[in-house]
Amino acid sequence: MKHESTMEINYGMEIVRATEITALTTARQQGLGDQDEILNQAREAISKALNRLQINGTVINDRFRNRQETSLLPEKLGKGGPDMDLMAVALEGHHAAAEGRNNATSYAVIGPPGSIQSVPNLNMHKIVVGPQVGEVIDINQSPTVNIKRVARALGKYTENVTVCILNQAWHQRLIREVRLSGARIKLIEEGEISGCLAAITGEKADIYIGEGYAPEGVLVAAAISCLGGYFEGKIFYSNNQERQEAKGYGFMEKDKVFRLEDLVRPRQVSFAATGITDGEFLEGVRFTPNGAITRSFVARAATRTYRNIETRHFFDHKPVF
Repeated sequence: MKHESTMEINYGMEIVRATEITALTTARQQGLGDQDEILNQAREAISKALNRLQINGTVINDRFRNRQETSLLPEKLGKGGPDMDLMAVALEGHHAAAEGRNNATSYAVIGPPGSIQSVPNLNMHKIVVGPQVGEVIDINQSPTVNIKRVARALGKYTENVTVCILNQAWHQRLIREVRLSGARIKLIEEGEISGCLAAITGEKADIYIGEGYAPEGVLVAAAISCLGGYFEGKIFYSNNQERQEAKGYGFMEKDKVFRLEDLVRPRQVSFAATGITDGEFLEGVRFTPNGAITRSFVARAATRTYRNIETRHFFDHKPVF
């Protein structure tokens, strides 16, 4: 029996069900303070939901794969069907979710084999802008230079450009330079993917700059493949062990600049996200007397279409948990 062509199936609408179920499961633990428990519940929920898909899925870039206290994502997911690559960030911002803070979100990406690049679990410096800005940024230039380029591209004064940055100790020098440039800053405690998406859409930020993880960079590249925008990243390492890990993935050039086409195959992936707590990109779960409301985002690179989805879940009719 032939499987339905992968081009005829909107896999974004399939994986968003997984991010919705994960968000609903995780939101019940919001603010209860147990970071490991909420992360494990999210990972178990997304694994269970993705395993229902009619695919033979290979999981790529699980950032928590070597964390002993964290539930494993299976290497293979799905009930059988076409071979597909899967990437799932079941819960970005698990500290934020456990503490009841903003920017906790569930994400998933799917594409044909080879469409999602496998990267080492190392740090990556990123700079992200939306399609209105385009390819004017250069990660090898200073933040000040890039901010001025963004200002010119958007027709704004520098002091009206908003830069999104993670509020972390290692970003203090970056924060000082951005302040000296005169640009506005939006500091977020967690959720670099949300911060990057805010810059891509241009609604709450104009540019994202900062250090995070390489797997998150792949997910951001997938979003840009669907929405447009521009991304540059540089993986860096601080010791010989990290250097060997990068070498094991075939990344021999220490100063290599990664762009979208280095991390995903353009126009071949689908992207889904559901908010857990309110964030820079999506609103979180709202519980009602008989169910809940989720806000999700689904995008497909092949057609450059995207949907903002509000879903009302009625637990009396179809229990989720």
